[in-house]
Amino acid sequence: MTQRFIENVAASDVSTGFHYDPGPNSMLISITDPAGWKPNPVHKFKEIHQFEFLDVEDEDDYPEDCKFQDYQAAEIVRLLKYAQDEHMNVVVHCFAGICRSGAVVEVATIMGFTPTDRYRQPNLRVKHKMMKVLGLTYDSDEQHSPDSWRNARFGKE
Repeated sequence: MTQRFIENVAASDVSTGFHYDPGPNSMLISITDPAGWKPNPVHKFKEIHQFEFLDVEDEDDYPEDCKFQDYQAAEIVRLLKYAQDEHMNVVVHCFAGICRSGAVVEVATIMGFTPTDRYRQPNLRVKHKMMKVLGLTYDSDEQHSPDSWRNARFGKE
């Protein structure tokens, strides 16, 4: 790709280099579970920024300090604005490369980044908190798409 892009990828894609070559003027935003595995990037990034939070939504029964926080939303938005100003390509990873990183890419696309063609099922908590930082309105009743893994039922429920 020749224009500034943002790409959501799985953590394993970072350690195997299975993503667009970000070039020398690039940023990696690394999102992992708290105390989780952090991939060693194959490509050289100018900057790497680490975040730790679970892929959980507001209604999920997890401790609040494990969830995506307002200060993290503000920091990721700040980094994206910086990347725009510096004409950087951005690669964002989470474990599967779909939900947390997908939310970051969706908001970055609103900000003017060009997304790659990766599949996304954005974590709505991440997406909405970032949109709030940007002063954007969003549908607080937004639901996950019907084919989202979050709608799957496992075992006895």
